[in-house]
Amino acid sequence: MSVSSETEVQKPASQNVTAELRELNVSDVVPNEQNPRLDFPQDELDRLTDSIDLEGVLVPIVVYPKGDKFVLVDGERRFRCARDLGHSKIPALITKERSEREVLQQMFNIHLIREPWRDIPTAKALQRLSDEIKESNGQEPNDSEMRDLTGLSIERVRQLRYVVTLPEQWQTYIRDETIPLNFFWELKKNVIDALRNNRPAILDEYGEDRVSGAFVQKRLDQVITDTVSLRKVSPIIKFAAQDAESNGTGNSTLDNSIRELIEKPEATIDDAYEETVQMMVEVDKLGRRTSTMVAVFARLLTKTANTPDHDEVVRLGRDLIQQVSALISADEHNNGN
Repeated sequence: MSVSSETEVQKPASQNVTAELRELNVSDVVPNEQNPRLDFPQDELDRLTDSIDLEGVLVPIVVYPKGDKFVLVDGERRFRCARDLGHSKIPALITKERSEREVLQQMFNIHLIREPWRDIPTAKALQRLSDEIKESNGQEPNDSEMRDLTGLSIERVRQLRYVVTLPEQWQTYIRDETIPLNFFWELKKNVIDALRNNRPAILDEYGEDRVSGAFVQKRLDQVITDTVSLRKVSPIIKFAAQDAESNGTGNSTLDNSIRELIEKPEATIDDAYEETVQMMVEVDKLGRRTSTMVAVFARLLTKTANTPDHDEVVRLGRDLIQQVSALISADEHNNGN
């Protein structure tokens, strides 16, 4: 980490906190067991060690007193590197003793202007902060409250709160970067939630664990190679619900494609999408774009009334009508209509 980026974080670390700058014995500093930064990549530590070996610790660590020791709030990488290099002293900003909740909130504030924590450590830290607030206030904070406390976006808060509900093995996949967090979030929104809202009978038939497990296994087996493809599952489910409602039977032929994605390890999302709803999705998009375009023309006709631009808007509209009419005429001719 560069010296400049380290220097920038002194302000939030000491903001609104009475602090004393001192040199401490490295042996008197202890890591914070609740530190959300669970992972310290060795290559990052090696780079920082080289820098500290050359120039020393230029930015103080941040600690608070606890008994006869000082607990780290910020700067564990600097502390580890200095300790491993055999330094006996380290510059430290000593702040008042605080509760775990206060420490966690400060850590979130610091991490927002640093490189982000990894997903699982951040999710665990958010859960601990939520638990602390629930214990002191008697109720669990909602997503908006956690956003305000941590500075995270509300979407990020929701993702991280969902992550801690996943099986431990899946959390390990995220931590090891075998499968990204976004995959599980898109899986929830575009498969599990889509089924729950549109085809709940299918979700009840297989159970959420089996459905999710089928798609996770496809990702591990590289049958699904990207996260975005999961977004193609929700229109299949949506159109299946519309088809079932319109035919009055409660069933749809599209349900077979959904079941195959769950039951058959080799079944791909792209194939299911192309074979079932791709054209319907394109037609649906065309309908929305057409409505938008008509609304734009109406707005521009009103806005440019009695101005030189009005004639140009009218010309563009007529040109579009002629081009679309020509396409329809050619199609009718080719199809013998």
